[in-house]
Amino acid sequence: MPNTIDDTLHQLLGLYDSPFVRRVAVTMQYYAIPFEHLSLSVFRHMDAMRPINPLFKVPMLTLPSGEKLYESAYIIDYLDELADQRGIVPLTPRSGKERRHVQQLVALAMVATEKAVAIEYERKRPGELQWSDWSGRLRGQMRQALSMLEERLEGDFLFAGHLTQADVSTVTGIGFIRHVVPHEWPAGDYPALERLADRLEASEAFKAVPIDE
Repeated sequence: MPNTIDDTLHQLLGLYDSPFVRRVAVTMQYYAIPFEHLSLSVFRHMDAMRPINPLFKVPMLTLPSGEKLYESAYIIDYLDELADQRGIVPLTPRSGKERRHVQQLVALAMVATEKAVAIEYERKRPGELQWSDWSGRLRGQMRQALSMLEERLEGDFLFAGHLTQADVSTVTGIGFIRHVVPHEWPAGDYPALERLADRLEASEAFKAVPIDE
């Protein structure tokens, strides 16, 4: 992990069981950006959340200046810019074909992740209100995205033989599925992704932000 690049504290709001919060936190760990973690749930801690974030939208990153950023993709773009300014190679290339390639892999990871989250929300609805056809559609989209990632994973990483945001976002999504909706993880169907997830989950950046905190 690189040396710390910013001695002024950022503040990250949200629980690590959110794959969107966690991918931001892992990225900050990789870049060695120190931050305070406010472990609040948009459901269980509404009274504490309201004065900080009345949108009830996580992740939210508060910059040392007081500026607040929403949406994990935009937050990560800011973190990449900060890393680039400090001479650290960003997890997403800054321009060109390489940037588009990594971003498309991240998009596949986000499709799988978002559909898994939607499956969990549907599961929480009263039984009589759950729509099995809708859950089946979400499941099909999730598995298709995972299959496409599996096909693209050659070697240890998804792109160019080194860690990128595509790997971070994919593994945080898989972590959510395995931990929150384990019945939706088709064990054995994606052996390359499983190896990637197991390896990265054992890394310092991931261990620093445990999903079950």
